[in-house]
Amino acid sequence: MDAYRLFFVYRVRDLHYVYAHGMDMKEKRLFTVLLYAPNGIIDLQQTPHVLPLQLLTLLEAEKKNIEAGVYDLARWEPTSFHQAANE
Repeated sequence: MDAYRLFFVYRVRDLHYVYAHGMDMKEKRLFTVLLYAPNGIIDLQQTPHVLPLQLLTLLEAEKKNIEAGVYDLARWEPTSFHQAANE
């Protein structure tokens, strides 16, 4: 099992930042990381805080997907519990 899992991101374009939300799978804690992203390109060297190595490794591995919008909250399709049960 991976130590961290990335759930979704959302962008604050005016401020050039991306908020990444996920979970520390070992500690069972949610996290939010603020990532500097001028012009939509994430710069992991300019993060305003120190990240655990395994989380930094995950963000580096998923950087292209994040920049491409794969994790954008706007791509999520809401599904209610009742819809899922009836499928």
